[in-house]
Amino acid sequence: MPYLSTSQAYLEQSAQLLQAYPDTTRIVTKYNFPTNRRGNILRAYKSQVRKDAAKATDAPSTTPAHPSTAIATLTLKTFNPTTGICLHYRTNKAQEVGRLITSLGKLAAGADVAGLGLSAAVPTAGADVEMVDAPAEEVATPPLAGKAQGQGQGQSAKGKKKGGKGKR
Repeated sequence: MPYLSTSQAYLEQSAQLLQAYPDTTRIVTKYNFPTNRRGNILRAYKSQVRKDAAKATDAPSTTPAHPSTAIATLTLKTFNPTTGICLHYRTNKAQEVGRLITSLGKLAAGADVAGLGLSAAVPTAGADVEMVDAPAEEVATPPLAGKAQGQGQGQSAKGKKKGGKGKR
């Protein structure tokens, strides 16, 4: 099953699949944080050796270096068993993980693609874009109550901070 190349494509197609089949579509998340235990490192090394041996049947034999530290990954899968559609996405970027989890929560709650703000129309470089000013709203500020009249507006009721070396 192929993985989608971008998170935006994954979220858009997942939203469409959830809109088409809301009752049977499932979203599965799998977070893998590999440890540096000796058994895990050896297991990864042996599987890498097997993969390299299978790929290079005629090539000269080279022994691969020990595997470097493994990176944590988040794998997302949106699956519909009735149609057999399965969407995959994998990432190891920390900032993207938070955005994906938030977006998937919105999708599961029933938001559509427009509600996620994913496929907003982006104007082309040569196109004119009309810039409209926001309407000015007057906000009435209540008078400051509870402050002494002798104090200026820039000072707080607690007074100035004392300088020094910090907590003693």
